[in-house]
Amino acid sequence: MITNKLKWGLATVCAIASFQANAQSKDCIVSGKINGIDKTSKITVGRDHGDHGGREVLKQSTIDADGNFSITLPAQITNEVYDLQIEGVRSSVNFVAEKGHVEITGDKSKLYASEVKGTPQNEHWNNFHKFSLAQIMKSNQVMMNSQQYSKEEKVAFFKKAEAEKKAYTDSLIKNYPNSIVSLYLAKGPLMMMKCDQIDAVLKNFTPYFAKHPYYLAMKKRADIIRKTAPGAIAPDFTVFEKDGKSKITLSSFRGKYVMLDFWASWCVPCRAENVHTKEMYEKYHTKGLEVISFSLDHELDKWQEALAKDGLIWNNASDLIGGLKSPVAQKYGIDGIPAIWIIDPNGKIIAEGVRGEELNKVLESIFEQNNKG
Repeated sequence: MITNKLKWGLATVCAIASFQANAQSKDCIVSGKINGIDKTSKITVGRDHGDHGGREVLKQSTIDADGNFSITLPAQITNEVYDLQIEGVRSSVNFVAEKGHVEITGDKSKLYASEVKGTPQNEHWNNFHKFSLAQIMKSNQVMMNSQQYSKEEKVAFFKKAEAEKKAYTDSLIKNYPNSIVSLYLAKGPLMMMKCDQIDAVLKNFTPYFAKHPYYLAMKKRADIIRKTAPGAIAPDFTVFEKDGKSKITLSSFRGKYVMLDFWASWCVPCRAENVHTKEMYEKYHTKGLEVISFSLDHELDKWQEALAKDGLIWNNASDLIGGLKSPVAQKYGIDGIPAIWIIDPNGKIIAEGVRGEELNKVLESIFEQNNKG
């Protein structure tokens, strides 16, 4: 027979065991209250896959009548930065999924200004977020009252703001190299960084984060652009010519200087740059320059139509896969177009990322030297 005293003792043991299990859990519990929403609202936690892969929804929460919600993220997907979104609301709020209880409070009309707290990493994140919001508010004030500032004053203001943001991030990286927030912020400008810059940043996070997805993504990016940086042999490819049937191979142009230009019919800046490319071709082709315009189109007819309209009479190439899904675009680490590489007769890259007057200077320098020789 179980006495009341024994029942109380068993209940106590179960409560203690439950508390210990929760304390030892590596799950992340995200809960809070968002004013302005009710149980009909749809709230989700997700992440951006990057590389134009779209947002992946990981969890969806039910909401009570007062706007309270709770979501549990399992341990295997913690230690990353996620976003919390409400259906129909344009803004979102980011937080770090880490072991423990993350609390998010805010208002539907200003979701971006929500407070995030409860765990060590989210304290770092919340402080950075407040700093960023203050910067944005100041910037908005300058833009709204732009007539009160000279052009020089506005340029100086935004340069200072950018420097302050960099100083803040650099300070976090230096003082908290084992912080996921530091790593996440270091990854932010990844697509604008050269391989040596990425290498230098990664040294701050080795070996603690050496297997983290953010670290691996940065290392992968550095390895790709290292293979397409000046001094490297340009990655070879064999793809379609403009008829969609014949093939063209980059390495078959050895012995010539090559201007490799990535573009697409739907890219407005690219179409404008085609005018300048035509000028460069007419000026330097007789001196030994070959141009290969590599289209990131996937529709043959639209590519051919743009070729005819823009007068691209030189070598044209495409794998007709399109956009950043193109294996060649991935091989060259392209994140935006137009993108131009200059390749010497031995297949070695001389310059990359040059456009306009800078491109003209590079080609002028090459063919002036050749004439002197």
